[in-house]
Amino acid sequence: MYYYHFHQWLSFFYFYCLFGWCFESTYVSLAKRQFVNRGFMKGPWLPLYGTGAICVLFVTLPFQDRPILVYLIGAACATILEYIVGSLMVSLFKVRYWDYSYRKIQLHGHICLVSTIAWGFLSLLMVYVVHAPVAHFILSLNNDFVSVVTFIITVLMVFDFANAFRRAMDLRNLIIQAEKIKNNLAERIELQKDMIKASTEEQILIMKARADYSLDLFSDQIKEKAAELQSSFVEQKYDTVEQLAKFEWLIEREIYEMKQYKNKLMRKMQAPATDAMRHNPGFKAPSLKKEFSKFKKTIKKDPET
Repeated sequence: MYYYHFHQWLSFFYFYCLFGWCFESTYVSLAKRQFVNRGFMKGPWLPLYGTGAICVLFVTLPFQDRPILVYLIGAACATILEYIVGSLMVSLFKVRYWDYSYRKIQLHGHICLVSTIAWGFLSLLMVYVVHAPVAHFILSLNNDFVSVVTFIITVLMVFDFANAFRRAMDLRNLIIQAEKIKNNLAERIELQKDMIKASTEEQILIMKARADYSLDLFSDQIKEKAAELQSSFVEQKYDTVEQLAKFEWLIEREIYEMKQYKNKLMRKMQAPATDAMRHNPGFKAPSLKKEFSKFKKTIKKDPET
């Protein structure tokens, strides 16, 4: 059983934030064959790992002598936390910071069977191997020294989180604007197609009705009226084409202006989105897949981190 004070739990939290950053950055860097400063924030810490470690330690306290339960409870606890955090970040920031959609067994892209299995083994590693020496080391330090270091890290992490949160919210606002423009653009294009189709069909029906009426009315004089009807038909056709051309020009200009504004938003979005992608290779905006795929191509051309 663990009996720790609040500032000791806080010290463990910061240690596992750092440990998580080292683990994730090393794993992703090796997979990408280049250094990746992993995480939501700029500094060398991943609060998700720190929170997960503290939660796992706390919930496994009654089961220290039963490794199987430690594995199962640790895996479940970490998986639930990962799902909650992933869902909240999508809801709050409109983006995914990791995505397991490509896995065979996954849920909404936030969690997957492979990561759950890994969380279980990491729980065993932390409870039976890592935490004892970590606790021994931290508790052996001078309390005043630990308090000072903890205070400094707290200030740095709060400042780092505030900046990261602000950047994420700025990107969120840009994404919302881009989504609106994208939806309006799609609606305008569909409206353009529907109105042109409706106008054309309406004119055809009117002219057909006039022709049928004329045929019935002037059945005896059809030869005399044929030239007149033909001339009227051609004249109405040219008028309709001219009106449609003017309407199409107005719609095309509006669509062009929307596209220009959308491109402007994309340029504003590129820097923060590219930076976030470099920290989180699975980073994406579900509503702007094509646009964010372009940012990924930019990263491949300029892989500097």
